[in-house]
Amino acid sequence: MAAKLQIQPAIAPPFEVEIGNTATIGRTHDNAVCLHFSPRVSRQHAVIRCHNGWQFQLIDLGSRNGTYVHEKRVIIPVTLENGAVIRIADNTIIFREESGERVPGQEGQAMTVAGTMSTSLEERAVALLVCDVRGFSTMSERVPSGDLAQFIGAWFRETGNLVHERAGTIDKFIGDAMLAYWDTGEGGPKDCGAALEVARRLLALAAQREWPGGEPFRVAISLHHGRVTFSNVGLAAARDATIIGDAVNTVFRLEAASKEIGRPVVLSHDFTRHLPQDVALEDFGTRELKGKRQRVQIFGLAG
Repeated sequence: MAAKLQIQPAIAPPFEVEIGNTATIGRTHDNAVCLHFSPRVSRQHAVIRCHNGWQFQLIDLGSRNGTYVHEKRVIIPVTLENGAVIRIADNTIIFREESGERVPGQEGQAMTVAGTMSTSLEERAVALLVCDVRGFSTMSERVPSGDLAQFIGAWFRETGNLVHERAGTIDKFIGDAMLAYWDTGEGGPKDCGAALEVARRLLALAAQREWPGGEPFRVAISLHHGRVTFSNVGLAAARDATIIGDAVNTVFRLEAASKEIGRPVVLSHDFTRHLPQDVALEDFGTRELKGKRQRVQIFGLAG
């Protein structure tokens, strides 16, 4: 589904921007929505991202002055409804969905839309990574909302940069969790190697951070390799693919299992079989994952 933003600045003429899969908002000209005339806007202020082919999320990127939807500060990603009123500094932004028709029962999978829109489905094997912030709910009760929004937004920005630097794609944010995938077209070994490198770098990045107030900041990461369906929805030149399928469910279930195992990184057998033999692993055996008929063999990084 296509969408557009109607920008109403306080000190400049109004304008519109049509957005595709991802649209960044900030003060510099490399943003899809450039608010260069507004000094209280951060260089990288916020991003709007489409997932599931039809849902648009607004994510603050650790901005100093905050991002607001209906005058409520954005802390974790917020799903935008048609007509949502966004405020960034002294700029009002109205989110508008273009006309489209969702297929009943296919929400989160694919969508058929009219006019210049098109839908195509393609299945490919990818490496998948889920990174979840531990203790977010607890800290949200202790940390002032402004400090929490800036802290977690900066984390989203930095993790996104790590994924993009290693040629990965962020599919979606769900609360404080991120789903990313690698599809280089060169097969499992290169995809899984890049995903594992990002996992290690995410752990190192988390270890350097503390929650406001000084408590340790921790994350849990799961890695899986499997076949997913790419749903290319929207203007062909302006939209990436969103992914669906059992492999997506599996990687999220793996992340949940990491709590029981007590390791910050867990890997499925389907992922580890694409890694070099010199990667040190610890075998935790096969386990049942919620919603899965077949047991999954799970590994952790040794040491």
